Amino acid sequence: MSKPGIWQILKVLFGRPATHRGSPAESPRLTPDIQYAGATPPPFSSNVHGEIEVLDNDVEAAHWFVGAEGVTWHFVSAGNPENEPLLFLHGLPESWYAFHHQMAALSEDYYVLSFDSLGYGQSDKRLTLDYSNPALAKKFKALLDKIDIDQFRIVAHDRGSVLVDYLTELDGMQERILRYVRMQQSANEPHGEPKPPHKMFASKMGVKMFRSHAAFWPYQKASGFVREDVSKDALERAKHEFYVEGIAEAVSQYFQSTNFDLELADRHERLFKTMSMPVLFLQGKYDPGQHPPEYENTADFVENGRVQFLEAAHFPHIENPDAVTRAIRDFIAD
Repeated sequence: MSKPGIWQILKVLFGRPATHRGSPAESPRLTPDIQYAGATPPPFSSNVHGEIEVLDNDVEAAHWFVGAEGVTWHFVSAGNPENEPLLFLHGLPESWYAFHHQMAALSEDYYVLSFDSLGYGQSDKRLTLDYSNPALAKKFKALLDKIDIDQFRIVAHDRGSVLVDYLTELDGMQERILRYVRMQQSANEPHGEPKPPHKMFASKMGVKMFRSHAAFWPYQKASGFVREDVSKDALERAKHEFYVEGIAEAVSQYFQSTNFDLELADRHERLFKTMSMPVLFLQGKYDPGQHPPEYENTADFVENGRVQFLEAAHFPHIENPDAVTRAIRDFIAD
């Protein structure tokens, strides 16, 4: 049998749109403890306010829809709300669910909350929103104010780390962010090769790609971004959360106001200076585009930083969840 040609491969990767118009279950199980005033879920959401989902080790988590300054966020929480908050922000192509292993493992000691960034998952994804990094950081701060999250520790991956970088420069955040675990994002050096094609992401071709099978090419071993194919169950859940109608267009808008050069300049000009909290630069040592030598001096660029490498590629929290959980637990407990 002959090998498939490039056009056959592209036809598979950029094949039929995989988007769906989700709807909630008819009789979801709800928590008796509604902690937040609910907002109307955005169109095509699959959960309802207060719905319980069971994570690893039978840990119960609750879905929430909360409005803040005119936008609606979806997030999931687990653990005792009286405990110290630990927040998670995902990357691309992900959702709150990317950190479900860490949520379950750390909910015994912390009140864990994992968010769908605006434009992703079940959060607001209207195209009239401002998806620039500074605007998104301000919107996220408004949500934290609304749900009474004062001081907290935060873990972010990939594009989530970019949002948190900009969050650190907002008034009061230097005192509120107690610890920052920054995963899989270039830092003081330019992004290595292969570099994600931000210009393409911002185009109509980017929208088509985000709607297609190609969006989850990084979850395949052949891509180099994971060392083994992501399990079928994890892949299907990730697809379900990312292929909601409207996400492709919203995520594409992110890249119309930013690029690696702009973000690098902002970090050097001001953002590294506002990272006054302890920062852990947590990297998979086998990420094909983010190479260990690029992080040799990274810790020197922030007031209190350290770098740690794990046996993983670009998605350590999925590939090696126990190692990521240990690294988080050790760092935030210092």
